[in-house]
Amino acid sequence: MSPLKVAKIMVLTILLIAAGFFFGSACERINQQYYLILLLDRDFLYVLLSLLLAMATVAVTGGLVAVLVRPFWICVVAFAISALAAFFAWEVSLASGVAALIYLIVSLLYSRGVAEALDNTLKFSVETISGSQSRLLAGLAIAACASLYFGYAVEIEERGFALPPAMRDIISEMTMAPMRAQIEAQTNLTSDEKNALLAQIMGSLEEQWMRPMEEMIQSYERFVPLMVAFMLFQALAVIITLFSWLPIVILAMIFPTLTGLGVAKKVTEMREMERLTMD
Repeated sequence: MSPLKVAKIMVLTILLIAAGFFFGSACERINQQYYLILLLDRDFLYVLLSLLLAMATVAVTGGLVAVLVRPFWICVVAFAISALAAFFAWEVSLASGVAALIYLIVSLLYSRGVAEALDNTLKFSVETISGSQSRLLAGLAIAACASLYFGYAVEIEERGFALPPAMRDIISEMTMAPMRAQIEAQTNLTSDEKNALLAQIMGSLEEQWMRPMEEMIQSYERFVPLMVAFMLFQALAVIITLFSWLPIVILAMIFPTLTGLGVAKKVTEMREMERLTMD
């Protein structure tokens, strides 16, 4: 293997490792801010976009490595190191270990699928690897949801379930808004009397509705992480279904560019084929 080819492989491997670290960081953010999934607000959108960008980065760099890096064992090593980088991007825990293992298994299956698809096609095309790309993205979504599930499950086991403060505020605001408007419209009450009445209603809301709801959820708290992880997976599945073509389009632009720059080249091979026919 020439020094130039070794240098090219190292560059692609470094890109894949960086993508793995980026993906791990995005999963860690999802893990730490799980409550945003329950709120579905603008902050959740930012976290979700960060995760989707990380997944797309892995899909693109993984596609480059799976197609261009040979022999195959070097490709396996590159994906293994990328999974290790994803592991260290999270905090070292059971959650990150399970998610990194899923990442490794999915990426190895992906690289093997790409290699087999290229071996069974007569002319190279990115469309050949499109099916493997979709499976890779689905596997990355499972890894992210597994990280969220295990991290949240450990927290509930240690601290018990509690409604996130932001969610309590939203529920309180939605419930109190009509009552606050009615109280503010009362002209026979002073400002202090209005504030005291609002505080009394807030206390009743906490005692008669908020706390009983929280206690009811606590009876099924072991299922809460699964529900939250499933909500995230549903959102990712819809987005992957709609936009799984995007990494393929990016690769379709990158491969000709690499060929034009001399980084890659097209090679024509003559193969012997064995078929079974009838005399």
